[in-house]
Amino acid sequence: MKINNNLKDLKFKKHYSLNYSIDEFMNLSMFNPINEKKYFSQYNLKQFQNKKFRVHVFGMGGSSLSSKLLAQFIDPTLINNSLYIYDNLSLAYISSTISKIKISNKDRFIFISKSGNTIETKYFLHLVTKLLKKKNIKNPFKNFIFITENKKNYMKEFSRKNNILCFDHDPDIGGRFSIFSITGLLPLIVMGHSLNSLIKSFTKAKEKFLNNHNFLAKQTLSSLKFEDDKKLNNVVGLSYHDRINGVNEWYRQIFAESLGKNNKAKNYISAYGSIDQHSQFQLYIDGPHDKQFIFFSIVSKSSKLKTNSDLIKGYNLASILEKGAITTLKQKKFLVNQITIEENFIDYTYLLIYLIFDIFLRAKVSNINFLDQPAVEILKKNTRA
Repeated sequence: MKINNNLKDLKFKKHYSLNYSIDEFMNLSMFNPINEKKYFSQYNLKQFQNKKFRVHVFGMGGSSLSSKLLAQFIDPTLINNSLYIYDNLSLAYISSTISKIKISNKDRFIFISKSGNTIETKYFLHLVTKLLKKKNIKNPFKNFIFITENKKNYMKEFSRKNNILCFDHDPDIGGRFSIFSITGLLPLIVMGHSLNSLIKSFTKAKEKFLNNHNFLAKQTLSSLKFEDDKKLNNVVGLSYHDRINGVNEWYRQIFAESLGKNNKAKNYISAYGSIDQHSQFQLYIDGPHDKQFIFFSIVSKSSKLKTNSDLIKGYNLASILEKGAITTLKQKKFLVNQITIEENFIDYTYLLIYLIFDIFLRAKVSNINFLDQPAVEILKKNTRA
């Protein structure tokens, strides 16, 4: 992974001085699945060995986004083929998708809610049950899997009454940071991916991070100092590659829910390739100069478009569009951070750990608790049913 920016061109040399503990960061509960060798022994995962299922994941926020961003990098074609993600209450989408699929014993429906009382997950559960019964599936519950906390809640009671396989959600890991836990990995394991292989990649990524955290901290703290000195209120993340779009979506969530806790909080805007280049860039470039930009990229070789064959070769056009956007923003004196990874899962995981570290450092500078979400809890209470 490489990170670079144009702070030197902007003649800005300052950064926040912050004494942080790397042990404090790496000992956060979200990293327990990587740090503890026997962490996953608490789950009976052998039942999925040498088996491959088509997986449907139902959950809100990190409950579904965790497995999506991992699977999307491994192979973008898995989405809506081997892995279906339902993170929106769209009746039309859910109904049409399930009605078109021939459901068999090779399908598994995973419902995820840490609290077990999330109203949207209840909706998913009862809607899917109804849709499957319409398809003359007499006992849909045998293909259901729940992930929820091991305490009295709606999903736990429902699983007990209907003999549904239920895995315990780690009570110490919040949904948005559950990538490395059973929440993020179970859908991949059920699809046939090796837990040991995933953990090995996570461990190697952790080693890379520990070897480079001082450099990474300087990158975050210098960019943050520039944001604050220039009173920038918006951070715009851009991605042009199918395999990395999920990161942009996920970073938006952890940025907003972790840091949006006072009147100095910044907005994170996720933008996607040519779509937003044709709809938002006029505002970005000629609108208020209150933004910095982060480009999430994968190393790729691009060449000039000499023929139509060059136009449709891999991500050639996307890379050229990305370079054009970066050049234009730099010409307009915006701060541009480029984060580029190799096209392998270890480097991808390294990026995920760094982005959590980025949130950790930003929270330290702002003196806020980045792990809670008080406003979200109020919202949940007011919409509970």
